[in-house]
Amino acid sequence: MLFTVASSEWSAGRPLAPGETQVGLYRTREAANRIAAGRPTLALALLHDSARGQVVAQPPALHALPGRGGWSAPAVVNDQGGVVVFAPIPAALIQVIRPARLRMHPGQPDPIPAPRVAAEPLASAFRDDRACGGGEDRVH
Repeated sequence: MLFTVASSEWSAGRPLAPGETQVGLYRTREAANRIAAGRPTLALALLHDSARGQVVAQPPALHALPGRGGWSAPAVVNDQGGVVVFAPIPAALIQVIRPARLRMHPGQPDPIPAPRVAAEPLASAFRDDRACGGGEDRVH
């Protein structure tokens, strides 16, 4: 499971193009949340294979892909520790785990807690609590 922050141009239900992630994909939700700044945080059913230089779809989400075949894309780790993927990531491998929200002031806590995102049909791929790193916005 990898996590990222989508750009303001991305919308749910669309593939995630390489230029639509902010600084790459991270191994923990907390790392993605630190740079979110009000943008949506996404969970991606992907595993990074550094030996082969690619990311691959994580079961069971890969079964929702057209043709039921595997999916992979070339990827590298950047100088900031984020995984950079060089191909669009299919929408079936993406789940919004923290929607976009505005803050009153960067130094102030949010006046309203973030709403929980309803589980989607492919939520079973995103339920591995060990991969989520804990946190109060974990998908149940």
